[in-house]
Amino acid sequence: MQGRHYLVTGGSAGIGLDCVSLLVDQGARVHVVARGQSGLDEVKARFGDAVTTVAADLAETEAVDQVARHLTDHQVTALDGLVVNAAKYGFRSLSVSPTSELQAYFQVNVISTIQLINMALPRLRAGQGRSIVCVSSTLSTRPIAGTGAYAASKAALNSLVQTYALECATDQIRVNAVLPGVVDTDIHEPQTDQDPPRAEKMAALGPQHPLGRVGRVRDVSSMILFLLGEQSAWTTGSLYNVDGGISLV
Repeated sequence: MQGRHYLVTGGSAGIGLDCVSLLVDQGARVHVVARGQSGLDEVKARFGDAVTTVAADLAETEAVDQVARHLTDHQVTALDGLVVNAAKYGFRSLSVSPTSELQAYFQVNVISTIQLINMALPRLRAGQGRSIVCVSSTLSTRPIAGTGAYAASKAALNSLVQTYALECATDQIRVNAVLPGVVDTDIHEPQTDQDPPRAEKMAALGPQHPLGRVGRVRDVSSMILFLLGEQSAWTTGSLYNVDGGISLV
């Protein structure tokens, strides 16, 4: 991946940040999108000139235009891969979810994905790796109570992945998704005073996975790297469970 260009959303923490780290280790130049400038400043301090960063909140309809301007300003005319990792996540029963919140889930997890891929396609056609990887969830196929909006939006994402795989095949652009189980990231920090501490939550959820533990970010990012690379050159439209077996129980 030496000298190749990749765009990673949600790249300042968790799975996205580890993807950035793996790509930089491979000699790539990575363009990192995240909401918070402070997190991006840390990414820039860590990786230096191997990355460029742009603060854009994908909950906002104009965010993808910001990303496009950033790529243009940095003269990025070709992309070799796109990692769609940014997401909205949370718990609330569908029966009490306000319409505005439902719309926000679909804006971040579905609509912005369409906007990002459409924006990136001309640059991907000009690139070499030509791979798109979306981060979905096992909840997209096996939702649990309280995750309805998130699960539904990720199910829609799975459909997008397979549709784009068909539509982009003539350009030799591959589109795949990874479906993580529970992964120990900041997304599981307590959201209310009633939520247990993150470590306690991870300890309780680990035994629910057949492999006996929750995921680590490297478990998922290494699969993403595989799907970006030449070893998966004949793979498109696939939905990969990376979940310690939890989708089986």
